Amino acid sequence: MSPRALCFGFVSLLLASTAAAAEPEPLPEPAPAAPAEPPPYAAWQGSGHAEPVGAAPLPAPPPSVGAPAYSRRTVELIPQLGLALPSCRAGDQSADRCDGVTTGGIAGFTGLWRVTPYFAWGGGFELAAFRYDPPERLELSEAGAAAVWLGLTGRVYFVDEGSLDPYLQLGLGVGALGTTATDRVGVTWEETGAGPAAQIGGGLDFYLGRSIRLGPALSYTRVFVDKIRRCRASGDGDCRDVSKDENGYLNSYFSLTARLSILLGGEL
Repeated sequence: MSPRALCFGFVSLLLASTAAAAEPEPLPEPAPAAPAEPPPYAAWQGSGHAEPVGAAPLPAPPPSVGAPAYSRRTVELIPQLGLALPSCRAGDQSADRCDGVTTGGIAGFTGLWRVTPYFAWGGGFELAAFRYDPPERLELSEAGAAAVWLGLTGRVYFVDEGSLDPYLQLGLGVGALGTTATDRVGVTWEETGAGPAAQIGGGLDFYLGRSIRLGPALSYTRVFVDKIRRCRASGDGDCRDVSKDENGYLNSYFSLTARLSILLGGEL
């Protein structure tokens, strides 16, 4: 082989090795990506803001200040005190039996069950003591007069709220009116007329508090007397019946009282 051919072969071999060294190696394939984690909250959707979980409720607004509500209650206990004016019905001959009986004092007590705000029923009693100044011609001394009433009572009210409580009242029961006096020989006699009785009246109560009322009342009590019973005050049984039409008799009285109502039980 000639030196020229050797030189050409060496150069060719050198160029081939240089080209192989310059060619880059292939890159490794990338590893697959891990799946994405979901966000810790979702996107907001809506038209308002939600209250935070577990937030304390807002305090209630203070109550409005106004007139107190006076509720009606189921039980009423009613003591009363006032004045009474008796009525004397003249007899065929005179009114000696009750002439001179004038104004006195009266006391009583009523218990009512108020079924509704507009109606109540119950019972009560009244005791009255009158001044008695008999005419001088009768020669009587140490004289006095009295009345008693006991019966059932119904009451109608007109309002179911507020500080005023007007009403009308009707009672049915028994009653008695009579006089006592000492004659000129020192014997004390009692004359009493008794019978069925009716009472009608009304009043206007004012609330002083949620459980107490006070107000005036006017009433008229009529006793339907059948006869007069005349007895010795000594209680020895010396009694006799006398005609009511001969010398007149007490048959009714008006009363003007102050009534204090104590209210108990549940509200209506």
